[in-house]
This record gives sequence, structure tokens and C-alpha cells, in this order.
Amino acid sequence: MNKFQYKMIMDDVINKIDNGELSPGDKLPSQREISKYYNVNRSTVVQAIDILKSYGILESIEKKGVYVSRYKWNVHITSNIQWQNYIENSMSKNNQYYIQRINELEFNPDIIRLGTGELSPKLIPNHLFKEIISNSIEDSIQTNYEEPKGKIELRLEIVEYMKKRGVTCDIDNICITSGAIQGLKLIADGLLIPQSKIIIETPSYINSIHTWHNIRSQITPLSINYIKRNINNIFKISSDYKNSIFYCIPTLHNPTQNTYTKEQKQKIINQCQKNGIPIVEDSVYSDLWFNTNKQMPMKSLKNSDNVLYLGSLSKTVSSGLRIGWIVANKNVIRHLSDLKMQNDYGASSISQHIAAKWLNTYHEKHIDELRLKLEIRKRIFIEALKEHLSMYGSWDDPRGSFYIWFKFSISINVKTLFNEAVKENILIQPGEIYDSNCKNYIRFSYSYIDERDINRSLKKLSGIINRIRN
Repeated sequence: MNKFQYKMIMDDVINKIDNGELSPGDKLPSQREISKYYNVNRSTVVQAIDILKSYGILESIEKKGVYVSRYKWNVHITSNIQWQNYIENSMSKNNQYYIQRINELEFNPDIIRLGTGELSPKLIPNHLFKEIISNSIEDSIQTNYEEPKGKIELRLEIVEYMKKRGVTCDIDNICITSGAIQGLKLIADGLLIPQSKIIIETPSYINSIHTWHNIRSQITPLSINYIKRNINNIFKISSDYKNSIFYCIPTLHNPTQNTYTKEQKQKIINQCQKNGIPIVEDSVYSDLWFNTNKQMPMKSLKNSDNVLYLGSLSKTVSSGLRIGWIVANKNVIRHLSDLKMQNDYGASSISQHIAAKWLNTYHEKHIDELRLKLEIRKRIFIEALKEHLSMYGSWDDPRGSFYIWFKFSISINVKTLFNEAVKENILIQPGEIYDSNCKNYIRFSYSYIDERDINRSLKKLSGIINRIRN
């Protein structure tokens, strides 16, 4: 018996209860039906059900079957505190079904990850981190808290990094964060209120996290196609944009890979300035442009004082380093860095030390080499897509970064595909994660999967699609 199979059933039952697919008092299918659904033997089903019963999540009614418990949901928590009431009333809600399942399954060593948005361990320069640490033995490494805006040496290196990308700033325009997600969280806490209108491109990565949804502000999605079609008149004259903010990934967008032209970026900046709307420019992928003609960030263009620039080493160097930064108006940076100290007293001083040395000596060469390696992976993935999935959908050729935005041309239930693929140890990222209307899309990624697994995994996925297609 695969030790993960019974846990998979348990997790799925709990997720279905959380999502409302199963309610207290609902009867579960028979053991035979559950066994067939999950493609496991009945002893695995019995083990999962017995454990869920011991937790009080399920209960048996003699001669009738197994039901979701009406009264004992938290009986395994031996306390008078009603934890579920706290959880349900929390401002921070659980991730959607797909995100929860993906977060759980990504740590299964047997799973093949066809959509993971991070670098493969093979692409992370751990040997160079060792070199930095080894060469730093004689240095006086600071391991106490750094100042609110972050380590001065690192901010000086980011000043130089930004200068190479056309952005003029100084150390007081920079706040170091624990990755770009903390930057988003700081902006939400420091600049947004419940009355704010958060304007976002859609589909969008921001829909896959709850960082900005928890403040109960109005989310106003604008499709990327709408923005490009109406590039001279994006915002409605009749709307009130007080306290609004516009979030975008203007270069190598996640998940679509869209990149606005320089002219389009400038028009977005100008219209936001006219309407008094700050722009959050998420630029974590912009270094990974394959073409030699590098794209200019919004923050480098004219009239861009309203742009808050998010940078990070997570997508280009190592997600575990947890180093990102915000470049913005000095008063904004002073405010956000104060909030950061209230939350966690800043990013790791050791990580900041490594990042400073990294940017000073290694980064540009690493980026050049990484782009070449990613482009090779992209070609392998595209060839496998053409061979195994071209009859089912279409995609645009990526111009950089990690992702392929695949659109089905056939009718298919992607949730069924997701669950059937998991049974065969394949993990996909449904487009619904990024926009509830994108139910006929998948986000593929070639950055994490081993090159040797690409062809056989897409071949297996093709077989699953053929089996379940409507």
C-alpha cells in the first residue's frame, strides 16, 4: 500500500467539507465506490475512514452507512474552545481547494510537478552560496536585527542593480522584504483600506493568494485584453478612484506571459497619474527575458513617481533565500519599513548578507546562464506539448520566465483532470487558480520539472485527457 494513498483520501474528504461539497449529515458513497473513485484497494479506504471516524469527522450509522458527523467535527480537539468558530470568523481565510491540494502534494516525493513556479534544485546556485559563506568567515557578519529599511550594504547593491535597469534611486527609496509576498502584504497593511478599490489585471497571480483579499476591499478585475484594447482609456471617467491601487505584472506576466510594450507601459503610468492611482509593478520575472532586447520596467519610465516597484531573488536565484525589495517614494518606504518592524523585525540578517555579496559579484553572470538553461527547458517542453497535447489546445510561445498558458480547445472538466492526474502522481495548475472564469486553461511550467520527466509526463497527461474528455 502506498503510504500516501489513505492520506490523500482523508485530505480530499476534509477539503470537500471545507469547500461545502460535503455537509454535516451527508452520506458518503460506498467503500466500493470510493475505492473505484480513488483507484485504491478497499483496505486503504477502510483505513482512511477509520482515522476520520477517530477524529470525529465521520460517523457510522448502523445498517445505513458512513456520514459526515453532525456534532463531532472537532471532537478530537479535547478542549472547550470552539476552534472552528475562530477559524470561520478569521479575517484570513484558507486557500482555495486547488491551492490547498497543491501545497500538500508538492511535498510528495513521488509527484511530478508540471506547474510549479520556482526553480529546480538543479538551477539554484547552492555552490556559490557556500563560496559566499566560506569567503565571509573572516568578515564581521552582523546577525543582530538590521535597521528598518534593511541592511545598508544590500540596499547599496540594489541601487546599482536598479541603475542597470534604468531606475535611479538611493538607499532611502528601498525597503528590504522577506520576498515579494511580504512586499504585497506591507502595501496592503500600509496603503489600503476597506474602501480601497484594488484594480488588477486578470487572469492574475494575485488571485492565487489572499494577501489583498483579507482587507475586504473591492477587487476590480480588468482583463489584459481589455487593457490593451483600451490602452488610451482604461479607467472610467464616472468612477471614483480615491484610495485605489493598480496591481500589474507588466513584464513576463504570471500566468499569461503577457508583456506590455514600452508605449503601453507609459500610457498606463500616465492614466494612473491622471486618476491619482498608485501602481504596484511586480517585476520578479523581468530578468528572465530570453531576447537580448531587455524590457524596461515601468519604474524607469517618465512620470513614474506613482510606481511602487517589487523586486525579488526568489524567482531568479533561490526561493528559500527570502529576499525581496520595494522601491518607492521615500515617505512611503519610511512608513512601510516601520510596519515591517512591527510585524517581524525584518528579513534574516544572514540572508541579507548573502544577497549583498551575491548582487555585487555573481548575479549578472548567473542570470545570463540561467536564461540559456530555461530556454533549453522551454524548447523541450514545447516539443512535448506539440507531440502530445496540440490536438487538445493551444498556447503562445513564451518569451522568457517559466510559464506556458495552455488553453483547451475541447470540452473538459479540469477539476476531474486535476484529480485523475494526482492519482497518477502528476500535479497540474488549473487556470481557475488565477481567474475563476479560466476553467479551460492550465498553467504549465518548465522551470522545476526534470527535463527527463517532461515528455513522459505530458504523454501520460494526454492519455488521461483522452480517457475523461467530454
